[in-house]
Amino acid sequence: MPEALSAPRIERPWRLYRAHALLLAVTAVAMAWLFHATRLDLQLAAPYYDAVNDTFPWRYAWVSKYLIHRYVKYALLLCGIATWTLAAWSSLRPHRPGFVAEHRRRLWFVAFCSVLVPTVIALLRRSSAMHCPWEVVDFGGYSPYFDLFSAAPAGVRPGRCFPAAFVASGSWLLALALLWYPERKRRSVLVGIAALVFGFGLGWVQQMRGAHFLSHTLWSLWISWAVVLAVHASSGAWRERSGSRQGS
Repeated sequence: MPEALSAPRIERPWRLYRAHALLLAVTAVAMAWLFHATRLDLQLAAPYYDAVNDTFPWRYAWVSKYLIHRYVKYALLLCGIATWTLAAWSSLRPHRPGFVAEHRRRLWFVAFCSVLVPTVIALLRRSSAMHCPWEVVDFGGYSPYFDLFSAAPAGVRPGRCFPAAFVASGSWLLALALLWYPERKRRSVLVGIAALVFGFGLGWVQQMRGAHFLSHTLWSLWISWAVVLAVHASSGAWRERSGSRQGS
């Protein structure tokens, strides 16, 4: 085939991966130091604890327990199912013009993230010794507080409360940041920030309920983005180029 007619070679976006690998490394060190050297987790959880009644009032509030923790989670599950449906549709009708057909690989990438992000978080949680705030002695529980890099107290059963699983039900949406990358980088950044804020909000509600500390939320978001980048690199989503206008 003449060189003029050959398809342009698409290279893996190493600059993106290197930049975010560095960002993950820096933030990991910062979080490890912050939550090991300070009592920030306890200080931020304390305002939501009612010592007189020995409870976190938001734990049983309808808005936090049912609307957000239950119905928002159901909505996010439906979003994941919808993503898998769109990805399957894009494969069944690969030559049909439009956004879905042009982003087939990327839709599959997002679909896999909707499963892999919560799965990784769940597996890590099963092997974790850390406890939820309502299980910590400072808030009427049975276990002393300890962070990720502290030794678990002897004789205390594992808490299995780290990382924050509820955050993972929505943090897979971080994958949407790369749905428009690299053609629409500004949109990619805005979507990524929106997904990050949304995931953080889910974690903050759980902190209000006494279900998680801030460190649980931040580490869940950290792990989620690491998984998203790994899936993006290995899935071949970066090979796809759409006809979208650059930089918009």
